[in-house]
Order: sequence, then structure tokens, then C-alpha cells
Amino acid sequence: MVLPPVPKDAQNADNSQNRPANVKIICPFENLPNNLANLFNRSGIKCTWVKNYTGLNNKDTLAACELAIICPPNTMNVEHRRALGKALRIIQQKGAAILLLSDDRSLANFIVMESDKLSSHIQFASPDTSSDEIWGRICSILDYSPVFNRLDQYLNQLEQWAFSLNRRFEELHQELRLAWRVQQDFLPRKLPNNSNLTFSALYRPATWVSGDIYDIFTLDEDHIGFYIADVVGHGVAAGLMTLFAKRALVTKEITRDGYRLLSPSEAMGNLNTELCSLELPEHQFITACYGIINRHTRQTTFARGGHPHPVLITPNGQITQLTIDGALLGVMPEVTFPVYDFQLEAGSKLMVFTDGLEQAFGEEHGEEILFRELSRLASLPADRIIDSLSGLIDCQQSSLHPQDDITAIIVEAA
Repeated sequence: MVLPPVPKDAQNADNSQNRPANVKIICPFENLPNNLANLFNRSGIKCTWVKNYTGLNNKDTLAACELAIICPPNTMNVEHRRALGKALRIIQQKGAAILLLSDDRSLANFIVMESDKLSSHIQFASPDTSSDEIWGRICSILDYSPVFNRLDQYLNQLEQWAFSLNRRFEELHQELRLAWRVQQDFLPRKLPNNSNLTFSALYRPATWVSGDIYDIFTLDEDHIGFYIADVVGHGVAAGLMTLFAKRALVTKEITRDGYRLLSPSEAMGNLNTELCSLELPEHQFITACYGIINRHTRQTTFARGGHPHPVLITPNGQITQLTIDGALLGVMPEVTFPVYDFQLEAGSKLMVFTDGLEQAFGEEHGEEILFRELSRLASLPADRIIDSLSGLIDCQQSSLHPQDDITAIIVEAA
């Protein structure tokens, strides 16, 4: 950031008496007060008496004017104040400083509202101020006027930069809104609920674009697939990776005889291979959990890769973590992903979530608080549990500035 150059006449701070000063005295009276009339006898100053505000409309009146001394009447009606405001605008547009001889301090607010220049260009003094003090003020104003002019230029430059930044921020805001809409289109529009299984989901991005993504979809007439993926971090970069993960997760293979459903272990292994082929930076990785559930028998199989362990919620409030090994995705290509196979009993619920849900309840005891709340809400339907968890998150101290994206899926057996 570069300041405008310093005028040559500002190098010496005490040069007001070394050069003639052009001063306009605007005084709409029949006679000029003595303290102002005495200024005409000062050496090194050129004074001109302007007897009315309308005279300022003449462009030659303020030519080369450095300072305007205004002595308004003690009482002014609305029309007079409007004329004074117009006169002040004309003076400031010419870049001249102002010395206002008035005890009416409310004129300061009037001046600030009507002017886009620095209020430091304007000084107040009593109408009874002596001519010597007025002369001292004139010298001071003229000495510092170049500094104020530089500040005006500097502020104008800052305003231009602020305008450019605001316009760029607005463009970024629109781009993020578009990215959010694109990511929303990749989420399931309708969950495959049936008389035997009910699905509910919670999805709360920390910013416009989320580093989490989930899907619940029909594989065939007998099976439903579900998965959650969590890219490290959040924002645009993480959001782009979620879209890649969604496309790279292959759950079905077309064969000559029809199709073959890939087991969660195989699907996760293929996804890991695809991510490793991207040669992501060391700090970039993905956690995920993919499962298949039989819509008739409710036989469930899932595999996880570095993801929080799914939990089983029984109707009596018992919370059980379904633990199974699984490495982070996108780090090492030669890893396997074991599967966890179990029967989802009637009335039970399977919950899969990202670590943002635990963090929403606190860094130290988030998991403990989450499990306690799930135990309390265990008897509620899946959608009621999701609504209750969302309400509890809103009550947390950090709910307005979440540290991470929050995503959860609940599968409920009828």
C-alpha cells in the first residue's frame, strides 16, 4: 500500500507566514465583525468577503481558495440551514478547509452527513473569538491542510480497494452458493424406506461446501446400500474430494449373466486404490463406511476405513459399538477391509456418523455425551432421534461456528 506523494509545501511545518494565503470570509451580514475585519490588515493573507451563500455558485469565487471562514447567524430556519449545507458542500468539493464561527455544535453532524471529506478539515470556534486566535487557527489549518489532503487521497484509495474486495467477495459468495447446490444434488433426494426398514439422515455442513457426503440407495430388489465418507478438513477442496469419492465407489459390477453386488470389503478396497492412484498429499485422506442391508431379512454387512465405529441402539437404550478394523483411505494401496456381519433385530437401530457429530458435543467428552443422549432417545423413531440430535447441537456453545461437518445415518428395523 503506497501513500500519495507529500506536497512540497508540506515539508516545512511552519510555512504559513512564508507564502500568501487565500482566505474567503463568508458572512451574510450587512457589516463584517471586527474580529474578521482585522484579518484584512494581516500581512501574508489575501482575504475576500463573500456576503451571501449564493455567491459561492460562481466558480471564480472559490478559485485558489485554501480556507473558508463561515460566520452563520445564531438562529437559522430550515431554508437557511439548507443553504449553509449546500455552501459547505461546494467549499469541500473545491478542497478548501473550513473554520466555522458558531456556537451551534449540531452543525457538526449536519456537515458530516453532507460531506464525504474528512471532518478534520472543519474546525469550530466561537463567534466572539479574537482576531489573534483566528489568525493562529488560520496558520494551523494551512500548515496541516496538505496532510489532510494526503489523508483524503489515501482514504479514497482505500475506498476503491474496499469496493474491489467487496465485489470479489460477492463473486466468491455466489461461487460457493453454486458449489453448495452442486453438492446438494449429489445427496439422495428420497430415502428408500419400506415397511421393514426406515432411514433417516442428518447433514450439517460447517461452511457452504461440506467435506462429508452420504448416500442411501437401492442396489436391487433385495438389497439397499448406504455409505458415509468424510474428507479431512472442510470447504471447497474437501467438497471436490467428496464428489470424486462418490463416483469412485463402485457397488455393482455388470456381468454377462446380469450383475454382481460387490461386498463392502471389495468396494472399499477399490475406492482406496482409486484414491491412492491420485497420489494425494500426506495430510489428505478420507474415512468412509459402506454397508449393505437385506430389506427382507435385515441381514447387514459393512466395512469401514478409518471411520468412527457404527453403533447399535437397542429399544431398551443399550448402545453398542460395532468395532472392526479398517485403515484410512487414500494412504496405503495394499490394505484390506474386513467386514462386520450381523442381524438387525426388530426395533433396533444402526447409526453411522462422522466424527463431527462427536465434536459437536465437545472435544474431550463428546463421545460420552453423544452415547448418553442416544441412550436417552433410544425408544424414539429414527427421524425423531435425528431431530432431537439436531436440536441438541443447536444448544451447544459452538453451534454457530462448528469446527467440522456433521453427518449421520440411522437405519431402523420396524
